[in-house]
Amino acid sequence: MIVGLVAVGVGALVTPRMASVQFGIVTGEPRALALVRAMGVRDVVIGVLLALLAMERARDTLAWAMFATALVAFVDLAVVMADRRTAAGAPQRPFDRSCWLHAIGAIGFLVTGTVLRAGL
Repeated sequence: MIVGLVAVGVGALVTPRMASVQFGIVTGEPRALALVRAMGVRDVVIGVLLALLAMERARDTLAWAMFATALVAFVDLAVVMADRRTAAGAPQRPFDRSCWLHAIGAIGFLVTGTVLRAGL
């Protein structure tokens, strides 16, 4: 989970247009791509912080950090879904690949946090 989060963040920094497609809000505008890069930095920082907690074997704190990170993924999903509803003249798109990526990521962080809290 941690390596994947860092990889997604680095991808957003290196290829922000592709990252915007994967995120679910496609943009090519240079100013908007700056926000994609900022989200990439966010993901790298969260991943590094999770890695530091893991290396310190701070199991309980890491579990709660996983829960907090799941919230970030759920909010990202909500942002993508809200953007689809408000896009002017855009046809309604189904729950597609980008939505699934956010949802599965959130579920993965919740499961990981739950396993850590349970001591498994």
